[in-house]
Amino acid sequence: MSTMGTPHSLPVPVEIPGQTMSKFARANAPIVPPGSVTGRSLTFVITIMAFLASLTAGGVYLIFNAASIWTNNISSEITVQVQSKSGDAGDTKISEIVKFLYDQNGVKQVIPYTREQSLKLVEPWIGKSEVLKSFPVPRLLAIEIDRDNPPEIPTLKKVLEAKFPGAVLDDHGLWRGEIHRLTRFLELGGIGMLALMAAATAAVIIAAATSALASNREIVSVLNLVGAEERFIASQFEMHFLWVGIKAGVAGAGTAALAFLALPYVTGSMSSSAAAEAEIRRLVGAGTLDWGGYVVLALVVVVVSLICKMTSRYGVRRILNQQNA
Repeated sequence: MSTMGTPHSLPVPVEIPGQTMSKFARANAPIVPPGSVTGRSLTFVITIMAFLASLTAGGVYLIFNAASIWTNNISSEITVQVQSKSGDAGDTKISEIVKFLYDQNGVKQVIPYTREQSLKLVEPWIGKSEVLKSFPVPRLLAIEIDRDNPPEIPTLKKVLEAKFPGAVLDDHGLWRGEIHRLTRFLELGGIGMLALMAAATAAVIIAAATSALASNREIVSVLNLVGAEERFIASQFEMHFLWVGIKAGVAGAGTAALAFLALPYVTGSMSSSAAAEAEIRRLVGAGTLDWGGYVVLALVVVVVSLICKMTSRYGVRRILNQQNA
């Protein structure tokens, strides 16, 4: 008796390990393929932008720290220049000035420089020469003041210069003002550069999102036909560009961190002498970032990722609204 009509005669599909449904379906694949123009190429471009932004932010941080150290040191010290004279008369005058300064309120310490020490201060700029000994280089007195209870500088200056002709008190106010103006100028310049980089990154993301939508128009149309909301479609692009931003930001900020780690060795190899290297370190600090600087680099990664995420959301939704209008 024939068994064609029985259920047992139906062919039973055979499962092959590792190949189940491989000819008929794929695992959930992203709408935007990782290897497209919005993948490798975009990651490379955003990495460069993140690297430049990290260098700018880290440089501004270094300059701000160096300027803060400078101003703090200058604020806690004043100097007195005394036109030196050969013989005991000059030393006697220095001793009288030192005694006078110690009698003033707010003066913690007075360090008189010898003539040889004063000459060494100008050697990095003029050089070491016997001719310097014949120059009328003034004697210097470094005065450490109490920052919690500082002396009345204008009154002290007036009394000192009237009592000791040839003595000039300098409170470094000019230096502080110049450093403050230079620091503010560099900070504003750095902020401006960061704003331009952010705008350029946003423009690149919008262009990449437009390209991704154009190249995946059929997929987006099918999703619309089956009832997918614009929010769902936009979220797929959004997560893709967020991941691109995270990868690019980490790569760019990490490369910038390595550059800052190598900076002291580069400046040391470029310096012609130990004195020049010391002056460079005094101007810009050690050249390496502290924990606060690395926090700034981490913030660059966060900002780059957010720019990629928010810009792609805006760009994709704007394009979808125009297409469905």
